[in-house]
Amino acid sequence: MSISIQDYKTANEIFFKLLKKNEIQEKDHKELFLAYINNDDVRKALQVVCEASQAKIIAIYDKLYLIPDEDNDILGFNYRKTTLLGNDLADSYLAYLIITIIFAEFTNEFSPASYIEVITLLELVNESLERAVTRPDSEEIDRENSINIVAIHRLWSDKNPWDESDKNGFRTTKGEFKIGFIRKLISFLKGQDLIIYITDEDKIKPTTRFTELMNHHFLDEDRKNLIESLLLEKREL
Repeated sequence: MSISIQDYKTANEIFFKLLKKNEIQEKDHKELFLAYINNDDVRKALQVVCEASQAKIIAIYDKLYLIPDEDNDILGFNYRKTTLLGNDLADSYLAYLIITIIFAEFTNEFSPASYIEVITLLELVNESLERAVTRPDSEEIDRENSINIVAIHRLWSDKNPWDESDKNGFRTTKGEFKIGFIRKLISFLKGQDLIIYITDEDKIKPTTRFTELMNHHFLDEDRKNLIESLLLEKREL
């Protein structure tokens, strides 16, 4: 049975709205949401569009999300070629690792953080990288899992610390400062609607979008466990 013109139109409308906002909520677009949930032909039409666009649509509770494929250069970015924060690829890999620390704090299955103060995040990155690089098996883990912790630690160590007496230094967003690099990363995650930055308390908290996507789509348990064991677990004394 062929897909009707109307179902193709509905599929295109869903895809267009997802392109604009990355999500569709049932309360705002009930007809489109239910068309995706209940109409096989609409989903088949969307599958064709998504394959051509290197993306996928997932339904979580009362929302639809548009997720770019890993190497999508149009809807997302190719992390092997494109810098995350507009610097170079080395800074991008450092940024990915800090993002992993943030995500691990917010998704810890035993005691997930409801918020992280920015100054605490700075300490977490310092401590986690120092802990990782001093492990006797850090170089072996690098080779086996393509995580160049030694080089990332060196890059982080070369960035300037902020001067406690200089409030402007503390609030900087310049990438050559450790705190500034973190603040640039926070701005990026905020732009992706993954975190909320509470200005007066200088802390971040996860959005509903973050929590739903992490819990129902993105968490690769094996990879998450590897990163947590390398960066976040306490060493035995």
